[in-house]
Amino acid sequence: MTKLTITKIRFFIISLILLGTTGTQAQVMGFREPLVHMSVKAGGGLSVLASAPVKSAMGPLAGLTISRSLGRTGVRLELLGSMFSYTTKFPASYYSLYSPGMDTVSKGEFQAIYGSAPLLVTYQFREKIQLLFGPQVSYLITLTDKNNAFTKIYGEDKFLKKLDISVVAGAEYAITKKLNAGARLVIGVTDVNNSIYYLVPRSWTTFGAQIALSYKIL
Repeated sequence: MTKLTITKIRFFIISLILLGTTGTQAQVMGFREPLVHMSVKAGGGLSVLASAPVKSAMGPLAGLTISRSLGRTGVRLELLGSMFSYTTKFPASYYSLYSPGMDTVSKGEFQAIYGSAPLLVTYQFREKIQLLFGPQVSYLITLTDKNNAFTKIYGEDKFLKKLDISVVAGAEYAITKKLNAGARLVIGVTDVNNSIYYLVPRSWTTFGAQIALSYKIL
């Protein structure tokens, strides 16, 4: 093998190394923009059952967001899990035609776990402020009668329907390049009342608020 050939091989190897190093540095330094951005999200929320004789308590939420920017606008899909607590305003037996032997003291206590998928349009309103709007589909994964008050009287009543469709509107503030703080309203448009109780309004809709932090991982 001639010295010229050896020199060419060395030059080729060194060029590949330099090219690979340059490409890696460009990706690390952010020159190569990802097709989509992904973030993890955690916070808390409140979901009120409008028209229902039920009190609500704030619960945790967490999930993943996938977004794509198209200039100042963009689209985002979120996959969220949330937990809410509900307590009836009156004893469980109040919601039935009273019969002797029923518990007239214990209120119903429920814990609901939802899986939600908001599909949102985003708009960069200011340098650090982003607005968002769109529909959300939620599915009731589990509903637990925590103190068994309703189950004793009504048996296997489900209390809430499985599907809840809502409209989401909110805003986010960029604390840093990767960390955002956000707040939103979630307004239900479907009836979620699945109860069979006496003296209960027929139609219940959800009305909620959420606050959360999200951290960009991609």
